[in-house]
Amino acid sequence: MKIMYPIVNPAISIILLTKNGGDLFKKCLHSIFSQDINLPYEVIMVDSGSTDDTLASVNQYPIQLYKIAPESFSFGPTRDYAFSQAKGQYLVTLSQDVVPANRDWLAKIVAPLVTDTADVVQGLTVIPDQGDNYGRDIFFWEKKGLFYFTSEGQDFIKKYGNIPLSCCSLAIKQQVWAETGFGDVLMNEDKAIQKKLIEKNRRIVFAYDSIAFHGHNYTVKSLISRCENEGLGWKCIGVSYPFSHMISDLIQEKRIYDFFLENLRNKEIKSLAEFLFLIIRPICIYKGNRFGKYYNKHQ
Repeated sequence: MKIMYPIVNPAISIILLTKNGGDLFKKCLHSIFSQDINLPYEVIMVDSGSTDDTLASVNQYPIQLYKIAPESFSFGPTRDYAFSQAKGQYLVTLSQDVVPANRDWLAKIVAPLVTDTADVVQGLTVIPDQGDNYGRDIFFWEKKGLFYFTSEGQDFIKKYGNIPLSCCSLAIKQQVWAETGFGDVLMNEDKAIQKKLIEKNRRIVFAYDSIAFHGHNYTVKSLISRCENEGLGWKCIGVSYPFSHMISDLIQEKRIYDFFLENLRNKEIKSLAEFLFLIIRPICIYKGNRFGKYYNKHQ
């Protein structure tokens, strides 16, 4: 099948927010422009002050680039601004460090929109093979599927559709986004729009066959920032993480600490951040949720 590149009247708009995307962003772009789909698509990018070679990478592809000042960036308003530049009737947003796993990613994520069996589609992100296809080591607790072991947001997800929306890999009809927008939220804009979509009885489905790679590694500093940001994100949409929940999450079932000790002995837990994770996550989510005001840019 012919690979369709962006044209004047695209059916699909792929939307990226970037800042210092590095090598993973190059992999992301390569995969985006290798998609095998019979619908024309455009790529829109809003960059908030990259100082690495992110902008040079863009010159290799037919991308509509918009630049904003770093201080004007905010997840909800910036994503709404990016979406407002789109010409397609199907809008797809992808994080700069998410790499579509194959040439079918785009076709699979928009298929339920095209057939009108859904209004919003959540794509599947998976942990990549370490060192393969992705280019970074993966944090131990992410590899084991236990990064989100804490209880914040569980009631929200149950109440609003049981599918946690994430802008890591998400597709939505343009007219549906236009009705709600992400809104003026500092972060957690995907959960903010999820609440509005469910309240309007919009159809949300999970596309398990639209697969992209996504994983992280952390230092202690970047892990603290990440978890504080998560706490702040829930605060931005009115979800609290009480002190009592933090204590409950710190006092986990014995099996998780047995698992920790086993992998410590096996030397699977290697870094200080991985060693301290079970303590850092609940404490820092609580701190961000209770006291956070600004997004921490972790490295």
